[in-house]
Amino acid sequence: MFSLAFANKKHMKTIATEIREFLDQTGLPQSRLSAESGVPASTICNLLKGKRQHLLGPNQDNIRAAIMAAYLSLARDKALDARGYLQFMPPVLDALEPYGLWGFPSEYLSFGGVKYFTDGSIQGYTGALLEDYHSRPGYRSELVCTPEELGNLVMHYHAAGIQIAVHTNGDAAIEATLQAYERAQRALPRPDLHHIFVHAQMASDGQLRRMKACHALPTFFVRHIEVWGDGHYDTYLGPSRANRLDPAGSAVRIGLPFALHVDTPVLPVTALDSIHAAVNRISPSGRLMGADQRISPREAIKAYTVYASLFCMGEHDRGRIEPGRLADFVLLSDDLEAIDPLAINQVKVRMTLCGGRIVYQA
Repeated sequence: MFSLAFANKKHMKTIATEIREFLDQTGLPQSRLSAESGVPASTICNLLKGKRQHLLGPNQDNIRAAIMAAYLSLARDKALDARGYLQFMPPVLDALEPYGLWGFPSEYLSFGGVKYFTDGSIQGYTGALLEDYHSRPGYRSELVCTPEELGNLVMHYHAAGIQIAVHTNGDAAIEATLQAYERAQRALPRPDLHHIFVHAQMASDGQLRRMKACHALPTFFVRHIEVWGDGHYDTYLGPSRANRLDPAGSAVRIGLPFALHVDTPVLPVTALDSIHAAVNRISPSGRLMGADQRISPREAIKAYTVYASLFCMGEHDRGRIEPGRLADFVLLSDDLEAIDPLAINQVKVRMTLCGGRIVYQA
């Protein structure tokens, strides 16, 4: 399962990144994208080399439309090697909604809901915190929207039965989003929607319990620890807060389902590396960060399977290997529960099946 978030200009990936992801995920040639979009192949090639992006102008929309059309065509033909769950920023979603794209009739591509942002990144000093940054007394950053704007947006889409996923790194951003979800669920109970906290990097145990109470789900970017853990510990948050980054251990103890992710294109799509990080929680310098937040390999696997199915409204037909469910699974070189946890990131994928088809074999 891959998840795509289509953004507006305020929060968009560069067009070059979108093209590169599309080509990597589909295996299609640049010539196909050129033919679909009407943008010369030479222009696309230059974009991928980091050239001429500022000259592309309105052709960006043509390329994005062509990418979407190609995904839809591949989905109809059951030619995708993974299943996609699409989320859109509000302006894009509002433009699509009148066309009835909800529940797009394909096993391989479905339209998932709305994506929104409340803050930035902690390592960029743009994550919205409840307490000051460790190295910048008096500074906490701020939300990128007002609580009122967020509340109105959540209520609008919640009432329409549309799942909402909100980017939340700092605990102030988590709190604002949690209050919006709580108000929406009190006004119109919809336990089936499973609204999402994307990252939930600094969630407290109290916030996790409230997420569970309002049927919301966090997805943790646990490789924060492997990449930026020392910076969080020494510079951004200090030891106490850094040691409970991405609190998967607390979620297990509370009984709150959660997913794991790698925030591509920030990091490559490497589920085994993410599982490794959740199980071991070792920073770049070798520091163990938050021993009580480590989880077992089984819980980490569930985060990518059983629990992950909740995030895409797929708990009825995916997430488990059993009769009647989609035959999507991988064959690994080793049993993750039988090996040294520190060797998980050395395990290889030997085979991948999607819909019962072998789509990768080492």
